[in-house]
Amino acid sequence: MKRTTFALAAILLWTVVAVSAPAVPLRVLTYNLGLLRVFGSDFVPAVRDRAAIAPREIARFAGGQAPDLIVLQEIWKSSQAKAITEALAPLGYEVVRPKGCTLVGKEGGLLVAVRRPLRVVSWSFTPFGKSTFVDSLARKGVLLATLENPAAGGVRFLLLATHTVALDTDQGTPVDEKQVAAVRVQALRILSLLEQASPGGALPALLVGDFNVGPRYADASYRLVADAPGITEAGAVAAPGEAFVTWDPANPLVRFGGYPNEPAAKIDHVFARNGTAARWTVVKAAVVFTAPVDGLSFAPSRGAEPVATPLSDHYGFLADLELETAR
Repeated sequence: MKRTTFALAAILLWTVVAVSAPAVPLRVLTYNLGLLRVFGSDFVPAVRDRAAIAPREIARFAGGQAPDLIVLQEIWKSSQAKAITEALAPLGYEVVRPKGCTLVGKEGGLLVAVRRPLRVVSWSFTPFGKSTFVDSLARKGVLLATLENPAAGGVRFLLLATHTVALDTDQGTPVDEKQVAAVRVQALRILSLLEQASPGGALPALLVGDFNVGPRYADASYRLVADAPGITEAGAVAAPGEAFVTWDPANPLVRFGGYPNEPAAKIDHVFARNGTAARWTVVKAAVVFTAPVDGLSFAPSRGAEPVATPLSDHYGFLADLELETAR
């Protein structure tokens, strides 16, 4: 009897070892650089100065923190994208971004950088069909990519990078029903693209970007994605009681920008959905790019003292995950 029990235990142990592949770590950064100029005016202060140093600061962060996947928003000009691409290239990053402009010359603003050994197998861009007047000036949408890690047995996953419409709120409650309707259509479009690319969750997926909604900030709109079947949000899993504020009224670029009265909120997200043969584990999360940049400041009004500022009106959100597959 003891020999039989021992034999069965050995078989079970061998089975677990045989089918369980080592978990693959993946560090993901989403960051809105806020480089928007509208009809010749800075929507977020100091666009030119911040755009000039953004490549250096992004590369400095990438060199120190080594994110495997960087999703940037509001890179509105080809010259800005080129400078960031060139700054990241020596660190082993491949960059993809949708091109093409609206009638007023604005691109989609998305830029995705992938660090070797991770590689982009294929990608496409789908513009949003519904927006608001201000957001329609840019070519916003969803960058859908299939990514592969050849160093980890060729494991693949999907990335849906996006930047949805901005909302006006009264202490986090939306005040414009047209904006709410646009967010709903865009959120459902993101989920539709996810299902088309991975029917029934065949491939694990990440939904990453500036969603402009979050817990207790346009909460019903946030729940369209956050409560979709099988989807989890990295911050909520890593530390359920942590606010992870990425939109902060104490940030001078918010205080003197286009949305000075919006409350503190987490509006930048890394959502994950498991696949049939691979699943995500959230290890930890953090808010980054919060500190003022050395030498970067702006005068909020003529004659005012310069104010030290971080790189963007948003803070970045960094999530560490693991992807475990079965062989």
